[in-house]
Amino acid sequence: MAHSKAADRYAKSLYQIAGSEGNQELVLKDMQQYREALKNSPDLRAVMISPVIPSSKKKSIIDSIFRSHFQPVTALFFDLVIRKGREKNLGEIADAYIREDKRVKGIKDGKLISATPLTAELREELQTRAEKLAGCKVVLEEKVDASLLGGFILSVGDLQLDESIKNKLARLHHTLVDTSYIPKIDLI
Repeated sequence: MAHSKAADRYAKSLYQIAGSEGNQELVLKDMQQYREALKNSPDLRAVMISPVIPSSKKKSIIDSIFRSHFQPVTALFFDLVIRKGREKNLGEIADAYIREDKRVKGIKDGKLISATPLTAELREELQTRAEKLAGCKVVLEEKVDASLLGGFILSVGDLQLDESIKNKLARLHHTLVDTSYIPKIDLI
């Protein structure tokens, strides 16, 4: 996903301001709440990106939905962004704030795809493997994909561990089909 430099600058500025007030965690919750609302409401997304709806109307909508839940610094920040005509970028700014928080805390995102839902024990074991692989704390997004046939694929950044049956079968097939492979036969 491409990140806008403007969104990154806005997010870093908000992160610094929130830090100076000791509110980084509370503002993080505000940003997560806003992202969740955008994700779950196509109407809100449509309003925020619409060039036809005036900024004043968008501000009223944001205030009516979030003002009572947001930290004062978050509410003022949203007001500023809307006044600057960048309300369509608020989702991207929220994403950038969340990324900045993870960067500062040394947390990486990872993906865990398994053939079946994981047990708590296996989830914990794979979480430990991911953190060992990455050398830092990792937040795993889990997904089930039955086409793996068994096993899992664990990805953190550029690192990937593919322990799926599908991959093992593909490697075995490649080995068996490869004409340069000649098995060693001992003739005694």
